[in-house]
Amino acid sequence: MPTLLIVAPILFGILAWLSPTAPLRTLWVVLGGALTCAAGILTALRGAAEFTLPRWSDNLAYGIEIAVIAVIFAISFRLKDWRIGLLAVAQMVMAALERLLPHAALPPAATFVIDPLSIILILVISVVGSVIVLYAIGYMRKHEEHAPDTAAPTGRFFLFLVGFLGAMNGLVMANDLRWLSIFWEITTICSFMLIGHDGTDEARANARRALLINMFGGTAMILGGLLCAVQGNGNSLAHMMSAQALIPIALLCLAAFTKSAQMPFQSWLLGAMVAPTPVSALLHSATMVKAGSYLVLRLAPAYQGTRLSEIIAVAGAFTFAATSALAISQSNAKKVLAYSTIANLGLIVACAGLNTPLAYSAAVLILAFHAVSKGLLFLCVGAIEQKIGSRDIEDMGGIMYRMPITAMIALLGMVAMLAPPFGMLLSKWMAIEAAIFSPLVLFLIVMGSAMTVLFWAKWIGRIQTVSYHERYDAERLPASMFAALIILGAGVILTGILAFPLIPMTEGLVRGAYAGLALPEASFKALRTAGTFAAWPIFLFVGLGLLGAFFAVRRFSAAVIRPPYLCGENVGGTDVSYSFRSLMDKPDTAWSKSLYLKPVFSEDKITFWANLIACMIILTMFGMIGAL
Repeated sequence: MPTLLIVAPILFGILAWLSPTAPLRTLWVVLGGALTCAAGILTALRGAAEFTLPRWSDNLAYGIEIAVIAVIFAISFRLKDWRIGLLAVAQMVMAALERLLPHAALPPAATFVIDPLSIILILVISVVGSVIVLYAIGYMRKHEEHAPDTAAPTGRFFLFLVGFLGAMNGLVMANDLRWLSIFWEITTICSFMLIGHDGTDEARANARRALLINMFGGTAMILGGLLCAVQGNGNSLAHMMSAQALIPIALLCLAAFTKSAQMPFQSWLLGAMVAPTPVSALLHSATMVKAGSYLVLRLAPAYQGTRLSEIIAVAGAFTFAATSALAISQSNAKKVLAYSTIANLGLIVACAGLNTPLAYSAAVLILAFHAVSKGLLFLCVGAIEQKIGSRDIEDMGGIMYRMPITAMIALLGMVAMLAPPFGMLLSKWMAIEAAIFSPLVLFLIVMGSAMTVLFWAKWIGRIQTVSYHERYDAERLPASMFAALIILGAGVILTGILAFPLIPMTEGLVRGAYAGLALPEASFKALRTAGTFAAWPIFLFVGLGLLGAFFAVRRFSAAVIRPPYLCGENVGGTDVSYSFRSLMDKPDTAWSKSLYLKPVFSEDKITFWANLIACMIILTMFGMIGAL
């Protein structure tokens, strides 16, 4: 089954790339997504497992690693970017040195491991990822109609989009550092190719930036593996964690920061929003950026109780607060989603740094809930953009009338990010409770959460701004796009229903993660009590609210609509009009706009200083380790 999770998406991606016709390509994409989804669910049902490859596979892994790095070097040569080429050469040298070093006689470790944490990631990748791939079929058909002439063939797009699922599955199952590095860099190549799909100058520039930053992270990862080998701690995550090799672990955390776009590495993810929406939804919201969060969580028990853990918590909380503030001033919908994604990834990192059972559980829940809700929101924004030709939130005032189904599903996704009974709010509350003994982290998480409410509430209000219409016509969406929206929308509702019961269910996962540590039994108590909260009053209140809204809307008719008073005579007679007579009897039109507070929260005022502080935090992280 692990082999199927890795190989099947890559194989079907190749078949989609080689398909001579669009219908045949669609068939391969659908089959690849369906098989990957089924394999992911079956793997989760089978439970934990370990797989050890034979000794000869070490040579195979080394050959694949060098080949992947060589591909990146060739890309750097084509781009004429010496920075990427230099990083590729450094990776090759370090990989060769690690290969030549004598390896310590350590107990054998499994090559691939499936445990509760990797199962959660496999489900996110295989289920949510497959739904996004399904959405991409209809989206790319419409995208081709207005794509620039420089765009790459759609077959190549699906090669990297579907194949990416296999690379991500391999990444979250890899226990061997060499295999982990291989899949890490394959996701980097996929990201580069997909961001630059449209071939415009902007797309190419942002693809290059993504490649450079992620290559920096990949270099840190290989250096961590080399140092681990030099110290005689083997070449697996299990060996590294059992030896508590803090400097190699810190280097892997640095690699995780780049992949999850933590400050000061966030620019690649913001630039990636120029890619087609399925890329944003799959690579840069639901799966790829989760690779960094996954790695920090995987390593968390190894640095529990250390200064490294404290600094990681501060780094994540700072990113959460700073990027939440930056999202307030944005009117570009995809940029808001990007900043929100970075913020929530920062919250996961902060929870990993807090490193208590309650914080670890909160991080895992945020990881899962965020993938479903944010993946849905990216798909909704993609559908809206294709309909109205704009990503600007201010242009979405009438979509409740023009696209009622998509608008309602988008509202569901936004409400799920900040309101009960959905899991995101409960997980954030758990994170706040876990940070109670870390005042700085607590302050940053509380401030970030407050600013999160502000930018989501503004967007929710704008979508609901619509004039009266006697009837609402459902928009026409391609079947694959509509199916994807419905499936993920149902998933969001399901996370709301199951949020409370899921909290105590994470206790087994957390106990397994901290099995090697003698944590007091009292530290697990909060996990058992968190799910005992009576959720039915919340569901009753929400149900009554929806019922009241339904009957209120039913009461509206043209007979009860009155033109608004606009401080002057309305223009338009008895019809509903937003035009009025202004100064000097001149007709004017009333308008409204959301509050973006740019003098306070603009990128020009925050980004430089926030990046500077983030760099200082990372330097402090390594400085503290060196001082031990």
